[in-house]
Amino acid sequence: MGINCFLEQLQNIVNVWGSHLEHMGGVRMLFGLNIPESLLPYPIVILQGALNKMEAHYHAQGLHDGVKLLEGTEVELMLYTSDEEAINETLINLGNNKLREVLIEGLKDYQKSQMGNGYLVDKGLFKLSKPRIEELEK
Repeated sequence: MGINCFLEQLQNIVNVWGSHLEHMGGVRMLFGLNIPESLLPYPIVILQGALNKMEAHYHAQGLHDGVKLLEGTEVELMLYTSDEEAINETLINLGNNKLREVLIEGLKDYQKSQMGNGYLVDKGLFKLSKPRIEELEK
């Protein structure tokens, strides 16, 4: 496999990771600091390896903003833990009525903010206008 093909595969993994992060807000709210590892698009070792290799590539190219951006996303990997531990912790948290009410309200607010911000579809932003959102909610 050539270096360009290898870099392309790494970049695709990093792009999938970025897309994953973009759409995990509700899941992060629900699981907090213990998100099941199986919800990752790839095992942690693959993601960590791809991020590290792309950071090294960006650094060699003088793309220091790209390095900082990728380093910033690596922190998110610390939120993931074994599926069993994450589920057990979530079940304990959901047993707390006050916390459950806050989570439910937070999830509803998250959906509304996401809908207002729009979604990336085929590399373009799909965004409904506020009047259209209000019309559809009726």
